[in-house]
Amino acid sequence: MAREPDSDDWVWRVSIADVSADGPFSALPGVDRWIAVATGAGMALTVDGVDVEVTAESPAFAFDGGAATTCRLLDGPVQDLNLMVRHGGAAGAMEVVWLDGPRSLDGVTVSVVLDGAVAIGGERLEAHDAAIGEVGVVEPLGRARVALISVG
Repeated sequence: MAREPDSDDWVWRVSIADVSADGPFSALPGVDRWIAVATGAGMALTVDGVDVEVTAESPAFAFDGGAATTCRLLDGPVQDLNLMVRHGGAAGAMEVVWLDGPRSLDGVTVSVVLDGAVAIGGERLEAHDAAIGEVGVVEPLGRARVALISVG
């Protein structure tokens, strides 16, 4: 979806991945990761022996990309939203919010619509659409679930 710089030597990247079966995650040593459920019931993760459940209602989950991580799907396939940031390259954060009214996007690098629709910078964005860069205000068109990602 997006990465900076736009090369294999990225400092940060944001992507949506299909997870269709239980199994291990790829090890990414030297990378901080955040994960959120974009579609589907969710997944139970075991990260270095610690169990956590990640669903569409959960906050984004942050973990070490080098940790031994396995996934068990809760009820069928999911799509997950990932933020990955290389150690020493930048600081990152992902917040998943339900919007019922306008919200400032000050300091937000990437905004990804997960459910519903929003208007950002005069454009309508729907599920899995993203706005990159500081664009002012996000206005939900009805109720919307949005991932707000900051990298700096």
